[in-house]
Amino acid sequence: MLASYVVQFAPLLISLFFILGVFVFYEILFDGVRLLLYKRQIDISTDILRPWLGVLYIFLLLISFQVIISHTPTNWLFINFQITALVFLAILLNVPIKYHIFIPIILIFMIFNSAIYYWESWCFSITLIIFYGSLKYIKKQIPDSFPFSYYAVDILIFGFILWSLAKIKFSLSAITVLKQLTYMIFFTIFALGYISLITRENGLKKKLFSLASHDELTHSKNYTIFEIELKHQFKNSIQNQKPLTMAMFDIDHFKLVNDTFGHLAGDKVLATVVDIVQTIINENDPTISLYRTGGEEFNIIFPGYSINKTDTFINQVRLAINHTTIIYNQETEQQQIDITISIGISEVNQDDLNSQMFYDRVDQAMYQSKRDGRNRITKK
Repeated sequence: MLASYVVQFAPLLISLFFILGVFVFYEILFDGVRLLLYKRQIDISTDILRPWLGVLYIFLLLISFQVIISHTPTNWLFINFQITALVFLAILLNVPIKYHIFIPIILIFMIFNSAIYYWESWCFSITLIIFYGSLKYIKKQIPDSFPFSYYAVDILIFGFILWSLAKIKFSLSAITVLKQLTYMIFFTIFALGYISLITRENGLKKKLFSLASHDELTHSKNYTIFEIELKHQFKNSIQNQKPLTMAMFDIDHFKLVNDTFGHLAGDKVLATVVDIVQTIINENDPTISLYRTGGEEFNIIFPGYSINKTDTFINQVRLAINHTTIIYNQETEQQQIDITISIGISEVNQDDLNSQMFYDRVDQAMYQSKRDGRNRITKK
């Protein structure tokens, strides 16, 4: 009796383990590719690498399956996997595929399967596109949580439509379709449960990384990540003969602000300065990075910039801060705080044996600005 149940549900169990293997292998593949790129000093954002590696991975899997079952009576065998693959791409990887990109992919599959002349195949393909769009819509509308029930209902509705089209095209029996729909329900629960777990884990990792690498008050990158990225950028500059410039600035008379108006006023000054500089970075070049490296000290790294190329940016930062009046409400009184900054800037040169020598020169330039009367820029 038990043996007969095991035999009956063996395909389902094998399929569940297969899907788990597909998910787990992708995570291993992603970590391996990311490590390889890091060792080769190829800088690709995780937010770009993860989804597009997933697209290539799923595409190759689907092509492989189609080769196996092409021109056979069981051409419908991997429909549930196609559904799961779309769920994987839309929900877990959040791949930003535009609808027009689906057209060549679908045409390739239809030509490969000699299905381009069947109206059922066209309806099936259009349904897949709408299905993907519906998953993305749910994710966009509820970005801060994992709406398990919404996803499940959406998958079941479109799964029923897809299997209905498959029944018509392949003349499947009602029992076969019912069996596959039952499998699909199990796949849906399994896949959504796994994706929910991974999504929560990734969110926790991002939060922990942000806490470890960013300043709690200003939300700029902190000294810990500054040290890591400076060494990486310095090594990349030396090995690839690329320019690298760094600026350091200090808020003038910041201690006086704290002593006169209190530490809350000082906090507001720090946050305002970061907002100004980060806004200018976003408007000019997002590859430039800002770090809070001390109490009122900040560093800016310019990858690929010569020292003269940073002139416009640095002047823009200094003037923007100089022309900003910070309003601070102290009890019943409004206080106006005007601030200036002293800036030091330098570029990597052939005499720099390590990143510390480069850092020290920038630091010396910044202190030279302070000695010369503050509110100025010194190049070294």
